[in-house]
Amino acid sequence: MSLNKIQTRNKERIESLIINILNNVVKYKAYDTDIKKCSFTYVELSSDKSYCKIYVDTFNRSEIDKLVKKLNNSKPVFKKYLAAELNMWKIPQINFEKDKTIDKVAKIDELFKKIHEEQKKN
Repeated sequence: MSLNKIQTRNKERIESLIINILNNVVKYKAYDTDIKKCSFTYVELSSDKSYCKIYVDTFNRSEIDKLVKKLNNSKPVFKKYLAAELNMWKIPQINFEKDKTIDKVAKIDELFKKIHEEQKKN
């Protein structure tokens, strides 16, 4: 197996571990009810493993920006849990961001509905 494949596999494994650890922290250790309602959808780890974007979603889409702000203010707590669970020399800097996947899917769905309505007219 080539070195590049090994590095990619290792990066994917770390991303998977990070998302599992953070979801467990939110599920079992969070006290804030807003934070308890969120879920981490996916993680992007930089190639040098020093930065990490964590995408967040929640059922209440109107309060997602407020939730992301709360999570970013709580970075040290999440980083502490990551440090306890990950066997890494350096824990990556984390940044929480809004997962825009649902918004994009809704927009595409809207476009399909418009196309379908135009086809009915013709």
